[in-house]
Amino acid sequence: MAEALAALGVAANIAQFVGLGLQLISEGQEIYGSLYGARDEHHELEVLIEDIKNYSDEVKATSSHQKERTRPLSGDEKAIQRLAEECKPVADKLLRILNNLKVAKNSRFRGLQTVRQTFRSAAKKKDIQDLERRLLRLDERLRTRASKMLLKSNHSDILLAISDLHQNHKRLNINANLKLDQLREDIINVVNKGAESTGQRGVTLDSLSERLISLVEQGKRAELEQRMVESLTFDSMREREEKIKDAHARTLNWIFEEPDIGFTDWLQTGNGIYWVKGKAGSGKSTLMKYICDHEATLKALCSWAGEELLVPASYFFWNAGLPMQKSQVGLLQSLLYQVLVACPSFILEICAGRRPKEPWSRKALFEALTAISKRTHLSVKFCFFVDGLDEYEGDDEDIIRLLQDLAASPSIKICVSSRPWNAFVDAFDDSKWKLVLEELTKHDMWEYVQNMLTKNGDFNKIVEKARGVWLWVFLVVRDLLRDVKGEEDYHFLQRRLDSFPDELEKYFESILGRIDKIHREETARIFRTAVEAVRPLPVLAFKYLGMEQEDPEYFLNVEVSPISQDEAFETARRWRKLLNSRCRDLLEVNSSDSETTFLKYKVDFLHRTVRDFLRDNYQEELRSRTAAHFNPTLSLCKIILALTKGLPVEATFGPIINPLFALVDEFLYYSKELERKCNESNMILLDELDRVNSVHAQTCNFKSHWTNARDPPVPSELFSEYGKCTFLALTVQARLRIYVNEKLEANPDLIQQKQGRPLLDYALRPRRVTPAALPYQLRYENTNVDVRIVSSLVSRGSNPNQRMHIYNGQTVWGLFLSSCYESADQVPQYIKDGWYKTAEYLIDQGSRYLTVSETLEAVFPGEKSTQLKSRMVEASQRRQSQTSLFWRMLGWT
Repeated sequence: MAEALAALGVAANIAQFVGLGLQLISEGQEIYGSLYGARDEHHELEVLIEDIKNYSDEVKATSSHQKERTRPLSGDEKAIQRLAEECKPVADKLLRILNNLKVAKNSRFRGLQTVRQTFRSAAKKKDIQDLERRLLRLDERLRTRASKMLLKSNHSDILLAISDLHQNHKRLNINANLKLDQLREDIINVVNKGAESTGQRGVTLDSLSERLISLVEQGKRAELEQRMVESLTFDSMREREEKIKDAHARTLNWIFEEPDIGFTDWLQTGNGIYWVKGKAGSGKSTLMKYICDHEATLKALCSWAGEELLVPASYFFWNAGLPMQKSQVGLLQSLLYQVLVACPSFILEICAGRRPKEPWSRKALFEALTAISKRTHLSVKFCFFVDGLDEYEGDDEDIIRLLQDLAASPSIKICVSSRPWNAFVDAFDDSKWKLVLEELTKHDMWEYVQNMLTKNGDFNKIVEKARGVWLWVFLVVRDLLRDVKGEEDYHFLQRRLDSFPDELEKYFESILGRIDKIHREETARIFRTAVEAVRPLPVLAFKYLGMEQEDPEYFLNVEVSPISQDEAFETARRWRKLLNSRCRDLLEVNSSDSETTFLKYKVDFLHRTVRDFLRDNYQEELRSRTAAHFNPTLSLCKIILALTKGLPVEATFGPIINPLFALVDEFLYYSKELERKCNESNMILLDELDRVNSVHAQTCNFKSHWTNARDPPVPSELFSEYGKCTFLALTVQARLRIYVNEKLEANPDLIQQKQGRPLLDYALRPRRVTPAALPYQLRYENTNVDVRIVSSLVSRGSNPNQRMHIYNGQTVWGLFLSSCYESADQVPQYIKDGWYKTAEYLIDQGSRYLTVSETLEAVFPGEKSTQLKSRMVEASQRRQSQTSLFWRMLGWT
């Protein structure tokens, strides 16, 4: 929030401090019988001084990180800061005097102690008089500065701060407008009273300070609420829902009108889970989007909620998307966000004890939602819509159990959709609250066909052949519309319709079979690359893919030069047509409003089922159409490198950090895949990536190595680079074992030359600062450790017991165990197995035994923990039998 409110609050605190200090000095030391061993005012003074010190420390800390500030400090705020600084020595001296005058609560001779303190007080009379003069000077300066602040506050940053807070609440959809409007009005009233009484001693701040402090605290609470809600947001939260096409006009109304379906009854009076069951391509996501937004849904739910507040929330799983779009954490985080923005009064209660920037775990999210649902005084009803359970990346039973646990609350009901997989049939099919989508959409399909083609009943054959699969209908109508535009007659259209296969996958095959033979190799290259890509590719990627066919090393010849918006637009326009002729609209070009560079034009599959078909059923056919040497993973590395060269670079390095590191992380992912599949490094491309981004950094006058642009403005306690990261360190984090080995083989001194974090620390704690969100396969999770890289580094001289001053002298080994402990309840077992093998290896190599019994038992419970402790003892005994001087020199004793 704005610094102006904080400055106003500390001004009020200083006023209280000055007033209370003067009061204590003038009244003498009435200390006997106090609860704290001194008068209650002494304790209050200590609290005030602590607040003032905290403000001063906060201002000093953030002034060294101007990127975190919304604006520079104003003259008034700087003056208040200086006053706060001057209060500190005065406060320290006053506290020392008061502490000497305290009588301990448990003193046996409290009366005698009180007499002694009276003599002490007399001895310190000169000091007390000096303090009184200093306090009076502070009082006079504060009144002058406060008067200026209050007089111009109607046009000052204070009200702008409330306005900014209001705008941010609006951006996050937090339902707190009335509260902020009242806060703004109250501050104006208090400020006006202060302005009117300017010059009246004892009025300007003294009489208003408590009210000001109260208002400032309200502002701080509103800011904290905002930061807590913001910690739940993620970039792709609404992306899947926004990509779903809207329902065609005059379709889907039946869900509210047909009593046999029971959906309206469930909304009004039902409980638990309502299941929308449907085949692939039957329109489940379209239906879920339709009912989420429909006024009939809200009307029926209001009937259920009665006088209580109604909070609807939705989530759309997406298997082809980012990790947060197909995980329980993404689901729970999205739902909790929607709940808290609707009910901001829950925020501080539910998030008590959390740090605003602390990542949310699955456990913490579930406990937060459960806590809300189990509140005995709950006056809110929640209805969640969760689409695509079959697109959840995990065990079906886990997501079913999670939803059933949530829906067990009488305050929560959940509507879900999925394909009819066995786990979902077993869980939901016996309930009366369900529908089978393909049994209910015939009339909608008929309406769609009639509107799109002609009022001819003979085209009802499309609906019969579709068997409830909307995607099939869409594709058939689209193909027939091409013939209609070509002015083909009715009998030709009938023959065309009869030629279409009934099954969706066979229809895909027929589409691919109609592609011109001259394009088939290029089409196969395009599809294989698009299937391999971890996220939709920019349209420029396909231009580069074509260049590769002419020159396999084109990526070295592409210049490091920004690609203009005009060039990007023209490429997108041209490739819309080219993709049509080569891929028959199974790929489509979309634009994203969230992107400002050439990356905004993305190519994606028409539907998830297209990608599934090409990946699972058509791979061999696609391989047969491409040259034997074609490797889509290698092609993706070349494409990402070429895109990196074209990134526009502004005056500073900052504006390109997000797109740059998104591309870098994607490149590292594909490089790891190359090592896994081909057992060879991606040396030429990796070195070229380092060179290109070094050029970008130099152009932007970025002084450190470009990898350090990841560091946040305020360093993290345990993962900061402090400007010492290198490209080799980044490749260690990416587990590029072959590349790292080749680099160290060529220059073993790189291990000792690395400043800051040792390379071994990157291998043991591979989590990256500000990584791009990518749909990594599980084996590349950022907590996974590759013991082979650890072994390679240790065998070349890396020391697990090396202490790092940047982490308060902790050892590499100790930090590894701590990170295992912190992540133990958030990772699958196979990652813990990797940790265990690494711990075994390091212990055998001489990692010093630390007092880590509890850590080991938490990370490796049971027999494995015992085995590791035994290994530690055995390793220690072996070392003692060896030349002690040698081990002492290494520091591993």
